Amino acid sequence: MRQKSFPTSKQLPPLRFDRAKLKIYAYSLLTGLASGAVVVGYRNIIGWIEHLRAARLSSQSLSPPILLFWLGACIVAGWTVSLLVRRSPLIKGSGIPQVKAFLQQRLTFDWKRELPYKFLGGVLALGAGLSLGREGPSIQLGALAGSAVDQKLGKGELRHFLATAGAAAGISAAFNAPLAGVLFCVEELHRNISPVLLTSALIASFTANAVMWAATGNAVIFSLGIDRTLPLGHYFTCVLGIGIATGLLGSLFNVGLLGFQKAYAKVVPREGARIIFAFVVAAVVSLVAAPVTGGGGELVGLIAQGNSAWNTIALLLAGKLVFTLFSYASGAPGGIFLPMLSLGALIGALIHGILPGFFDVQPYLINFILLGMTGFFVAIVRAPITGAVLITEMAGSFAHFPAFIFVSIIATTVAELLGTRPIYDSLLAQLLPKNPVEPPKNA
Repeated sequence: MRQKSFPTSKQLPPLRFDRAKLKIYAYSLLTGLASGAVVVGYRNIIGWIEHLRAARLSSQSLSPPILLFWLGACIVAGWTVSLLVRRSPLIKGSGIPQVKAFLQQRLTFDWKRELPYKFLGGVLALGAGLSLGREGPSIQLGALAGSAVDQKLGKGELRHFLATAGAAAGISAAFNAPLAGVLFCVEELHRNISPVLLTSALIASFTANAVMWAATGNAVIFSLGIDRTLPLGHYFTCVLGIGIATGLLGSLFNVGLLGFQKAYAKVVPREGARIIFAFVVAAVVSLVAAPVTGGGGELVGLIAQGNSAWNTIALLLAGKLVFTLFSYASGAPGGIFLPMLSLGALIGALIHGILPGFFDVQPYLINFILLGMTGFFVAIVRAPITGAVLITEMAGSFAHFPAFIFVSIIATTVAELLGTRPIYDSLLAQLLPKNPVEPPKNA
């Protein structure tokens, strides 16, 4: 039997560096740095304002002058945001549909205007207490940063690569979840992706994550400290039930979000008035129902303590749901990413509160919360791998990954059977009503 002869190092062909690819990767690194800096600043400023709002509006410090100042500040903030939206309509909402349209070459970005407007508008909207998230805007801010790098260095020829890289970097810096950032680009923004585009997204995502670590440390949005793995016997009872429930409720959320937008536009036809009125409502809600304001990170931490009765959780779920639909319908800059996860956490906690009479689930509250997040997110967005990996990165352990995958499959299947469209596809069609939305071509 003849042995195969392998080439020696001298016989191997010389390495050839593809300069075009190296340029893309170098610019992706710069995009990750720029996106990380912008998103970390955005995240920190919003966090500081939210902390200040909570401290100043506590019952111990309330007084008529403070109440009047707060109401006046929210009206001025709402008026300012309405002006920003009028001058730059693409800063409305989460920004993810805008990024999808940009990558499909259905619209163009003006980063010099849209980046600062989106930044300021989001800070004011979330600072006032609207039930919106900063993660969707972070994706748009990252894509705008990538567009800036492209226009300054790439001469407008690398927009596809650098906007995608910036979007991945945005979600990475917002959630401390670099893998989820890349997978979101694969599942949601492109659905078909080339190795070069995937590599550029990886470079930018992990670079932005490094910027976030350097600036704020290795902190996650939901620090829940999960330490128990759900027994396999609960998969076809509890996990299956959570998947069915979140699939159903996620589909209803999609229908409700679009319906709320239409109804609010009929009641208040002027866009500027819708935004200002939403800020006034947020000012009041911040005083009477503070837990349902903002993205919902503190709300999740509250229910994770395990001290809330199931009827209290149900009330918080209803309040958070209605206020989220109303806030997004206003058109203010802000997303539904974090509110989606908060609502999913409440659904999981509610199911956990109801089930102890039927199953031995008392020690697994955090598992139910994370499973609810995963299922609800996946049912709404239809990105099952992204959802499972995102929550896994937030949980800090891959030991729970099988349960997250299982609930993702069930929730996706239920939502598909109900016939609802993924929310960002619906919002994209709404953004471009005159042109049928086509799936993006291979990168």
